[in-house]
Amino acid sequence: MKMLLIAVAGLLLASCAQTGTEEYARNLGGKCDVPQYYAIDFSRFDETAQQIAHATGCGIITDTTLTGAIKPHPVKGYLTRREAVFMAIQGTSLKVTQQEPDTITVE
Repeated sequence: MKMLLIAVAGLLLASCAQTGTEEYARNLGGKCDVPQYYAIDFSRFDETAQQIAHATGCGIITDTTLTGAIKPHPVKGYLTRREAVFMAIQGTSLKVTQQEPDTITVE
């Protein structure tokens, strides 16, 4: 019985070890799902979004009059463009409202 409890506890702990981006940043097989290294730390979301999307074919759709001035989190590491967006907005008032293979909508 103890071995069963230990095995179940181990599985539960392993499932909690995610970074938080994989759960929401679904891989749709598009241009937003190509990984690259990021080291971005801007004070505005519009600057961060532009840096993530620049010359990649992954469009980040947002109304910059509403979202541009919001302070994003730094984006660091080897991530897909989609994961980078989720990392930037995690814990802010911004939310991804739609995901397509080549676009991400943030409101």
